[in-house]
Amino acid sequence: MRLVALLALLALTVVGTRAGAQDTATMRVADLGHSDASSEPLYAIAAGFFQRNGLDVKLSALGGGPTIIAAITGGSLDAGFCNTVSAAQAVERGLPIVVLAPGAEYPAEKPDTLLVKLRGSKIKTGADLNGKTVAVASLQGVLQLSAASWIDQNGGDSKTVHFLELPFTEMTAALKAGRIDAAMLAEPVLSSEQPDVEPIGDAYGSIAPQWTLGVFVASKPWVTANPDLARRFVQAILETARWANAHHADTAQILAPQSKIDLTRFGTMARSRFGETLVAAHLQPPLDAALKYGQLKAPFDAAQWVADAQPYARGLKR
Repeated sequence: MRLVALLALLALTVVGTRAGAQDTATMRVADLGHSDASSEPLYAIAAGFFQRNGLDVKLSALGGGPTIIAAITGGSLDAGFCNTVSAAQAVERGLPIVVLAPGAEYPAEKPDTLLVKLRGSKIKTGADLNGKTVAVASLQGVLQLSAASWIDQNGGDSKTVHFLELPFTEMTAALKAGRIDAAMLAEPVLSSEQPDVEPIGDAYGSIAPQWTLGVFVASKPWVTANPDLARRFVQAILETARWANAHHADTAQILAPQSKIDLTRFGTMARSRFGETLVAAHLQPPLDAALKYGQLKAPFDAAQWVADAQPYARGLKR
């Protein structure tokens, strides 16, 4: 009932403020499915933030950042979520990608993604993972990067580790079957699988105490042709971030039926924290780590992303 009342209030706000001030435009946007970290577009639709900014968003769930970037550069999407490293890799390959807004951040106080093992496994250190298989939701991104960094900082050699790409929802079954030895598991699946898995370590913390996990990107041709839509999109995402960070109970009601996770579990699980502004110092750590581990060929200055995003952030209302 609380969420219904909130949505009704937002709907009235739309009618009384922005809805009549601009035409509604359709945007095609993608996230990574039913993970809390990439669900800002889902929250923005449910809570009315896209609508109040004159956007009718058609949301798709795709399998990974590289897939989303390919769809954006191919013209079948207008904007989407991807991890920070995937965005930098796309730019390095010469793809015309613009970072518009921050996505999820690493929440050091209560991580929402952990390196886990099957409950009862004797694996404890990075050295214990030498020669083993670790599952990640997407290869050559922040999940693999974080796992490798943690292994090396805890006595292991990540060069000996085999990384296997698996959806979060299939990782526990793979652990039980012995196909993998560890996995980078994210919420809300992380909490739902607690009877069967337990943490090895906070791999994200090996990158930096605070950093940006993902960003929302679009293509340069699209933002050049649609600067007002890009500005509206950024406004809606940042409004959603501020609201979602302060309304976990409401976002749980939105995500629970999509993720098939019982609503009561959201009260105890770690929740994602979303960036409320692009900060170069938070974007830089995973890019530096990606260079160290060969995921980038040359140094990448995150300050350029912030500068490129400024035309679509000027005059935004807080």
